[in-house]
Amino acid sequence: MSPRLEHRRQQAIARYLAGDKIETICRERGCSQSWLYKGRDRYQADHPAWTQALSRRPETSPAQLAAHIEEEIVPLHHALLPLGAGPASAATIQQALQAKAIAPVPSLRPIYRVLQRRAKEVTQPPSMPYTDRSPRHFIWGLRSWDR
Repeated sequence: MSPRLEHRRQQAIARYLAGDKIETICRERGCSQSWLYKGRDRYQADHPAWTQALSRRPETSPAQLAAHIEEEIVPLHHALLPLGAGPASAATIQQALQAKAIAPVPSLRPIYRVLQRRAKEVTQPPSMPYTDRSPRHFIWGLRSWDR
C-alpha cells in the first residue's frame, strides 16, 4: 500500500477513535465503508505497520509435491534416458517410482512440472486435437476453412 493511502487510513481511524461515525467519515473522505471497517479491524496502536496491506498468499500448499519425491524424479529422469531415443517420459518415471515403492506416487502432470522446472528436457504430455465445434459446423457441415 502506498504511503499516501496508509496516511489516509490512519487519519480516518483517528477520526473514528475520536468518536465520529463511520458513515460520516466515509462520506467526507470519499471512501467505502468496507475499507474503513477493514482498517478498524486491523488497528493496533502499539504496532506501527498496522496500516499496511496484508499478504493474501496461503501459508501452506497442500497440493504441492513432497520434497523427497521431487528429489527422486530428476535422478530417475537422467537414469532412464534411453540411448539416442530422447528424454524419458513421465509415465516411465511414474513406473520407476512405483517399483521403488515410493508413496504416494504422483500422477503424470506433477512429474511433467518437476521435469520442466528442474531437468529442462521433457517430452510434453499429449494435447487434445483441435476441432471446430462451432454451431455452424454441426448445422451446415461447415468447417472453419470452408467459410
